[in-house]
Formats: sequence, structure tokens, C-alpha cells
Amino acid sequence: MGKTGEANWKSGNRSRARLWWAGVVCLCLWLFNINVWSAAAQTTLPPASETGTDPDIQQLRIQVMPEFDDPRVLVIIQGRLAASDTTFPVPVTFRVPRGAQINQMAVMDVATGATAPQSFDARPDPDDARWSLVTYTLDNAHFFYEYYYDPLAGGADKQFTYTFSSPQRVMELLLEVQQPLAATDFTLDPLPTIARFDEALGFTYHQFSVGALAAGEEMAVDVSYTKTDSMPSVSREEVIAMQMPEAPPEMPVTAGTSEANGAMPAWLLVLLGAVILISVGGIIWYRSQPGRVSPVPVAERATKAPKVAPSVTGFCSVCGATFKPDARYCHVCGTARSG
Repeated sequence: MGKTGEANWKSGNRSRARLWWAGVVCLCLWLFNINVWSAAAQTTLPPASETGTDPDIQQLRIQVMPEFDDPRVLVIIQGRLAASDTTFPVPVTFRVPRGAQINQMAVMDVATGATAPQSFDARPDPDDARWSLVTYTLDNAHFFYEYYYDPLAGGADKQFTYTFSSPQRVMELLLEVQQPLAATDFTLDPLPTIARFDEALGFTYHQFSVGALAAGEEMAVDVSYTKTDSMPSVSREEVIAMQMPEAPPEMPVTAGTSEANGAMPAWLLVLLGAVILISVGGIIWYRSQPGRVSPVPVAERATKAPKVAPSVTGFCSVCGATFKPDARYCHVCGTARSG
């Protein structure tokens, strides 16, 4: 190897070494970002088993239905916990008005809309006489529960305040109040965000896009209307006939969980990066060993080609024959070669 080839070889090694260290730095930064992202996700959505508290509620929908199929007020609540699949099963606790009749505390299959009632434990809230604390176990993130309670006064003029309070933080809350079919002078305070009309059944639903609600924070709506009869809007038989196996809208899933975006798990990304780094590093190390001779460039090979000494022939001074290469005597007349 000439000086030029050796210089090129050393220069190539330096370039490969710089590439190696650049790769190491990039991988370290990548792994650091993955760890930071994972830590942030765990901070946002910690497993309940680690924190000792219920997971946050990602989305919650509440329907308040006065005198729907009963002279009392029916409240239907469904939602989704902001928790990964590894969190479950997990016990959760909800606040229900003291003295309410709980119809069911259930888990929900969002694919079919079916609910599976679960056993639950209800006890008075020691900190607030208005509430009972109802606890049951969820085996997935989707929950459903409903209850009747009776805040309505007698007479034609109805007035009550629906109050919601959650031990967990709610990220997105949508509340709607159903207007009884025979009600007049129906008013709400505060004013609803929007109203929708159900053409099939004739109900008007007044919606409130509440948004986020802190743990323990209350959301209250004053409801008043006039209704001269005591008949519910629909009968129980009509309710049974209306029940269809239609799946409710699926709650969206949070960024940061693996089911939300189908992303490759972080541990697999780390493993893949380590394999690539080790493979590239091994190749660079092998090629940079002193015993390895780097191929000489074509141009340099041309200049370094061994020189072959030209053969000396000549002619016989007697017969004129051409001497064979390296012959000491003429092969024709035998005359000794001179010089």
C-alpha cells in the first residue's frame, strides 16, 4: 500500500469513526425521547393500582330525563376511562344522589352496545350528605350506569336542580336534558349550548358542552317547566319496544396509548435500534482493524504495476540467426554468443 492508499485508508477510518459516533449520539437521543414520552404518558394516565386513585374519565355523556317512563327523574350515564388495557380490572367509584334507586352499574361492549350489569357496593359519602359512593369493578374502559331519583315537587309547576360531581377528573363532559313531551314553559339555567330534536319520538334534547371538569368540581343545571298531568312521556312497554341493539358512538381513544394509533411498542423500537447499532458498529470495527488491507484504487494499481525487464535477443555474427532469449549459443550454427 502506497502513501496515497494509506492516507485514503486512514481518512476512510476517520470518516467511519465519525459516522459511528454520530450514530451513537442519535440513538441515545432517540432512546432518551422515547423514555421521556413514556414517562409523560404515565404521568398523564397513571395506572390506578400505582396511584391508589381512580383513572381519569376521558369522555362522559349524561342524559337527564324528567318524567320519561316514571314520575321521577331518570339519569343515564356512560363514559370511557382514560386508561390503558393493562390497568384492568380496576375498581371505580361514582357519586350518586343519596336515596337514588340504582338500576344498574355496568360495563359496556361498544361493538354491540350491550351492557353487562356488575355487582356494586353503595355507602353514604362521609364528607357530603347529598351523595352515596357507589363502587364496582370494570374489566374494560367503557362503563354505563343509570338511576332514578325524585327531586320533583308536587303540583303542575316543576322545578329541580340536577347536580353532577365526580371523584375523578373528567376530560370531556357532555350533558343533555330531555324535555318531557307534555311540558310547557320549559327553561334551563344556564342556557344550553344547543338543542336537538328527535323526530322519531318527538323529544327535544337540550345539550351542554361542559368540557373539562376537575375532580370534585360540580356542574349544576336548574330545570323548570309546567306539566299539568302526572303521566310519564312514555310507558314501560314503549321503552322495551324502543330498545334496539344499536351500538352507541364509540368513545375516542387517547394519544399516548398503544391501541389509539397502532404504533409499535416503545420496547420494540428500542430493541430494533439496538440491533441496528450493534450490526453497523460490528461492520465498522471489523473493517477498521490493522490487519485488514483496504483495496488499492484502480489508478494507484496502474502506477504500482511491477515492471518486467525486456528480454535481450540479438543476432549471430556467423549465420545471422536471431538468438533465443537468454541463449548462450546460436541454435543454428552453435557459435557462442558475444557480449
